[in-house]
Amino acid sequence: MTMTITVKDRFADQVIAFLNTLPKDAVAVESSRPWYSDEVKKRVQEYKSGNMQTVSHTQMWDSIERQIQA
Repeated sequence: MTMTITVKDRFADQVIAFLNTLPKDAVAVESSRPWYSDEVKKRVQEYKSGNMQTVSHTQMWDSIERQIQA
């Protein structure tokens, strides 16, 4: 039998954990989560932790202009 189930992102980890408790040949999971979702999750955690380093827009553009002129 083939079944399609849509899982909200906030429950995805719980659903995957549940599926992992089933026998290996019981289900085949095809993740439709975008490739960047894990990267976004990592960046949000980094931001919340206060460890994210930021640069002002002025500094960013000055740096780009220096690279172009070099």
